[in-house]
Amino acid sequence: MPMPEFVSIPPGPGRGGPRRCLAGHGWRLACIVWFLVLCLLPDPRPLAAPEWVVSLVRAATGIGEPAARAVATIGLRLAGTALLGALAMLAFGGRGWNRRALAVLVLAPAAAVAASWVNYGYFPIAVQVRANVLGAAFGALLGMLLRRQWLAGAVAILGALGLLGWGTSTRIGDDLDVAARAVGRHVLAAAEEVPDGDAGLAFLLQRAFACASDNSHGGDPVQANRAAILALAVILGEERIARVAGRAIDVAQVPRAEALRARVTLQGRKDWPRHFWVSAGLTLLAGADRSIGIGLTKELMDSTAGGTGFSFADLAADAAGNRFALVATRDAGSARALQARMLAGVRLADFCPDLQDLPEGISSAAFEAEYGGLGGEPTQRLVDEVRRRLAACPGLR
Repeated sequence: MPMPEFVSIPPGPGRGGPRRCLAGHGWRLACIVWFLVLCLLPDPRPLAAPEWVVSLVRAATGIGEPAARAVATIGLRLAGTALLGALAMLAFGGRGWNRRALAVLVLAPAAAVAASWVNYGYFPIAVQVRANVLGAAFGALLGMLLRRQWLAGAVAILGALGLLGWGTSTRIGDDLDVAARAVGRHVLAAAEEVPDGDAGLAFLLQRAFACASDNSHGGDPVQANRAAILALAVILGEERIARVAGRAIDVAQVPRAEALRARVTLQGRKDWPRHFWVSAGLTLLAGADRSIGIGLTKELMDSTAGGTGFSFADLAADAAGNRFALVATRDAGSARALQARMLAGVRLADFCPDLQDLPEGISSAAFEAEYGGLGGEPTQRLVDEVRRRLAACPGLR
């Protein structure tokens, strides 16, 4: 009886062998992880795109700095959703135009929109939806090509890691760090001259932005204003803003900053300047949505047992600082206009609405019962009122 031969059976369609199965699991894990990254980590920040990328865009297109920064940010966001689409196709799609590939072309854009929804805390507006859909669909088509190239797939993973580091970093550049420190020293040099109360806050605002105006001659007024805001955010807000910026704090100056915080007020309150400037600083470093989100999270924590209670007034101060930073750095014209307003004489009411009559000290139970929580109609009415007051402030337009 002849001995049986051991026949090697090539893997058929869909059976791929252990190696291909292992690779498929790897791509699925990478796709899920990247989806969670897009859900949970900060969206790329329009006010803090890497300077070398902005310079590259300007050199390639000849457009101005604000437009180049916007192009760099939009490109980064599209790259993030494109990577999601590519990884989805690598994980779940087919090599050709089969049903699996077509399903990924539909589901990847939907997943990109869902990730933005979770990240922002609201359903994306039409422009954001279109960007997510186009980016993910393009990435899925690219992923169809990458399925045949292991090296190209590995490069896609490395690109995702690089994108993560770029898009979520809050470290400022050396030039901005030097400029912010210079403004901070200039402000603190006059610490003994600063009057108490609201007048002290107005004095420090004028001094910081007079310095920004001087630094704008022959330079970039947006960068000068960013330096002034970051300096005041550290001095009047919180030293940890420097850590968020990826820079070491000058420990020797901390007592002087703390002494100023204990003296200056906004509408007679010592805590509202801190809300305003922390929010302004975080807007530059982490983006407007993140800044407001941090303030909202803090208020919700304060509403629990042992806290000071949920405060719509604190949230309004946060929102004023947020909008102030956006107006001060929107473009060169807006930056210079704000400097001119400061030099003509600071009126704090131009930059922060009346906060005195907004509800404060609301416990968690009362916030749910009386205001319906974050989604309640009473909450929305107060939010709309805060927006109306902010819109009426001349310096925040």
